[in-house]
Amino acid sequence: MDNTDKFTGKAKIYKTARPSYAQAFIDYLSRDRHLGPGSVVADIGSGTGILTRQLLDLGAQVFAVEPNAEMRAIAEEDLAAWPGFISVDGNASQTSLPDKSVDMVFAAQAFHWFDPQAFKQECRRILRPDGEVFLVWNQRELSSPVNRENEAVFREYCPNFKGYSGGKAERPDDIAAFFPGGFETRRFGHPLLYDREGFLSRACSASYALTGTSPRYQDFIAALNALFSRHAKKGMLVLPNQTEAFIGRVSAL
Repeated sequence: MDNTDKFTGKAKIYKTARPSYAQAFIDYLSRDRHLGPGSVVADIGSGTGILTRQLLDLGAQVFAVEPNAEMRAIAEEDLAAWPGFISVDGNASQTSLPDKSVDMVFAAQAFHWFDPQAFKQECRRILRPDGEVFLVWNQRELSSPVNRENEAVFREYCPNFKGYSGGKAERPDDIAAFFPGGFETRRFGHPLLYDREGFLSRACSASYALTGTSPRYQDFIAALNALFSRHAKKGMLVLPNQTEAFIGRVSAL
């Protein structure tokens, strides 16, 4: 399956179940990176527009580049009222944006789906001089017992599971190789709170999650329900999580 189609059929549940990014990260972009009115940025692999909305709220003009038609349509419906929102049918290798047209490039919960070298070349083309790239994830804290048990459920039932965020934690060299001049890392606490339905929806929104057509789907859901019951307090479950950003330039050395 082409990466563009990974979330076909899951766009609606993705919109409702996926969290936004830590407000402390958004505040950091405004305060320390001066992202706001007058800024022009690209959100590559923008999906249903989760980070796009937060960037628009800062007053930026945002090119939301998304190759999946279902995901892009949801963002267009939800964000049409924002004057800075520009939806683009493109991908990480071919955004169709003009040369030297953006101040910053963001890839939120998306870089692990890209061809890193092709994406790097595209960033070099569309970024203005001294422009930076922000690779962003909501990353579960792997030291947490509930996250480890959740991971075990995915490994048991989901053949396509390679680790959270496409196994990013297992491939740290991918990020180092992307930024030839080095990069900085910023992490912001962002615990996620779910009721039972929200927790199940979040699990099922993953690209690797089983769907109702799988013969093991009901066992998968039962295992998730059992995990929720073990760890929830007063009907709510906290998943320790942080928003992490890897920030650097991709200009040729």
